[in-house]
Amino acid sequence: MKKNLRLFLILYLAGFGVGVLAGDLFLKKIGYQTSLLSTYLTYAPDLETGQFFGELFLQRGKFFFLGAVCGVTVLGMFLVVGGLLWAGFLGGNLAVLFLTQWGIRGMGAGFLCLFPQSLFYIPGWLLYFFAVWQMSRKSLAGAKRNREDYKAYFFFLSMAAVLLLLGIWSESYVNQKIVAWIIENFI
Repeated sequence: MKKNLRLFLILYLAGFGVGVLAGDLFLKKIGYQTSLLSTYLTYAPDLETGQFFGELFLQRGKFFFLGAVCGVTVLGMFLVVGGLLWAGFLGGNLAVLFLTQWGIRGMGAGFLCLFPQSLFYIPGWLLYFFAVWQMSRKSLAGAKRNREDYKAYFFFLSMAAVLLLLGIWSESYVNQKIVAWIIENFI
């Protein structure tokens, strides 16, 4: 587990570094902040929290289901690597956006915006990536997978699904109030 966690962290940080560099190079090339962050923060969505929960559930659920299916094949390893690099890239790009838009104060606001759901998303996605990685490695090695392997796989996936559902719930119901408070008082 420790070896996999180190690999996952290296992949995420590699994507984060590329995201920071891409955001910074794009800013230098264009000369001004071209993000949609200001538009996103001033846009009042028409979705109610229940509809927002449904949208997030569909977005996250598609990736979860794809990974669960790919996890029993060799493709699961590529999905884990790509998923961690992409998540790191988006995190790095978001960090640059907050930093260039509002400076150090914006970095603090960015971390606060991720507060409640990150308590569930981080362990949920790590558990998910770990389960998909382990099952996919068994497929790559050509090892015979028995019934206990599939039981453990679906047990870990169901635990990850519960954590991710809690993350989606906190993002759609709790985070909206926190982001509104941050915009009013902090930024």
